[in-house]
Amino acid sequence: MRRLLVLAVTLVAVLGILAPPVMAQAPAPKVTITGFIDEIGTYTKNMSHYDFDYNRSGDTQAYGRTRGRFDVIGEVGKAKAVLGIELDMYYGQTGNADNNIQGTGTSAGFGASGGFDLNTDSRTIFELKWLYTEFPLPIPLPTTVRLGAQPFSTLATDKLAVYANGDFPGVAMIFDITPAAKLNLTYVQVEEALTGGRDGFVRGEDWALIASFGFSPFKGLDIKPMYSFFEAKGPTSGSARQGRGGVDTAASFGRLGVTEDRHTIGVDGRFTAGPVTLQPTVLYQFGHREAVITQAAYGTPGTIAKADISAWLVDVRAGFNVGPLSLGLMGMITTGNRAQTNPYKDINFYQPLDTDTSYAADWGTQIFSLGIDYFNIIQPNVGGLNPGVAIGYDKYGRMGGGAKVAYAITPAFTVGAGATAFWTHKKVDTDSTLTTTGGLLPAGGTSAKGDSQYLGTEINLSATYRFAPGIAFDVAGGYLFAGDALSHASQPTQAFIATPTGRGSKDGVDDVIIGTARIRYSF
Repeated sequence: MRRLLVLAVTLVAVLGILAPPVMAQAPAPKVTITGFIDEIGTYTKNMSHYDFDYNRSGDTQAYGRTRGRFDVIGEVGKAKAVLGIELDMYYGQTGNADNNIQGTGTSAGFGASGGFDLNTDSRTIFELKWLYTEFPLPIPLPTTVRLGAQPFSTLATDKLAVYANGDFPGVAMIFDITPAAKLNLTYVQVEEALTGGRDGFVRGEDWALIASFGFSPFKGLDIKPMYSFFEAKGPTSGSARQGRGGVDTAASFGRLGVTEDRHTIGVDGRFTAGPVTLQPTVLYQFGHREAVITQAAYGTPGTIAKADISAWLVDVRAGFNVGPLSLGLMGMITTGNRAQTNPYKDINFYQPLDTDTSYAADWGTQIFSLGIDYFNIIQPNVGGLNPGVAIGYDKYGRMGGGAKVAYAITPAFTVGAGATAFWTHKKVDTDSTLTTTGGLLPAGGTSAKGDSQYLGTEINLSATYRFAPGIAFDVAGGYLFAGDALSHASQPTQAFIATPTGRGSKDGVDDVIIGTARIRYSF
């Protein structure tokens, strides 16, 4: 695949050489800086980010933190270079050092790079997000090329985070066929093997291709068919593959010889007719995945098993907007496996390439998705159970939906409310053991029994006040009536306690509360 990529880049260079020379004087360079600074205060109860005992009763936190995002854009005509930098810090030192890379026992808190201590001198806290160049290709068809670390944006779908979201290293080519038709071709280098395992490089040659074609057959209707192919050899990014059903992403894929080939095909659309909008998305996955069996309940440990992939995602949003009033409806389903299904043989759960923890972050929930405090979501540390990462719930899938309403009391002040409920597609074995890299390991393997589907109902209230140019004040709260499907066999509290103990027969069924206030300055 690397050879194809080199060929494509070489072709771009040749086309540039063959293009007729531009004799006009080059435009003057221009540099701009855009971004925002967030100041956030949050209270949570039973969110349990820092232990292995989700929704633990009485686990509360209250903190302040800040995020700065700065994008430096250098332009010469239509060509540009972009540098994106992000900083996330808590108010106050949270560990043995003021950053999170100083070793054991120096936690900076979930999601952040560190905590500002007295005098606020902090090192090694910068996150490099984007570093790419963008330029028009000198061919008759208007074409833009992006090379480097860049955002997915709408390269795959227009709806947020149903397949590919966040950032990636690679190449994107956007062909403007007509004003109403655009072809996107994207190459994603997930991992790079270099010369391979014989020289100590433990990663495989993992990559993905995405092709999407957005067009508008008539005013008010936008359609975007999409196809993607993902290949992983051995271990791969936790964004592209999470441990589910007890399949350990560390042990089961620790050999470079095991391969996953995953195809995703479907369509994303948007229909607008006056005050009504409808946004359906349907995606289907198929392919095969090899893995090393690590649990005797599923087969002979150490042997390689091959699983068939067949999974669906359907997400439909509808809106109604009249004057200051906005109404919204949401319904979604991802298929899943039964509790007794062997995940080394059958995979019926949907797997996005990368959501950046952002699935449904535009819907308004504060617990089942990232809200105005984008560090908080239920079950953040186990990717297969994180609803913003996996979309489904472990191997069991997810379904549900809700309604929301917003009203602009003035052009600067808007209030909103919503309620959303979710179930799993298949019943969860609530006697499962929760593991860090394998998700929920059912009790009894292929003889496991499903117990519950109800994940819970979340209600939300929110308000936004834009009281000055560039300044917005957001406040939001959420309450989750937790369902029995969130429960699992009791776990030790903290790994570093000398004699860890469980807390009763089941964990994970306490209700969750969050309240957040945020001041955002955008420039």
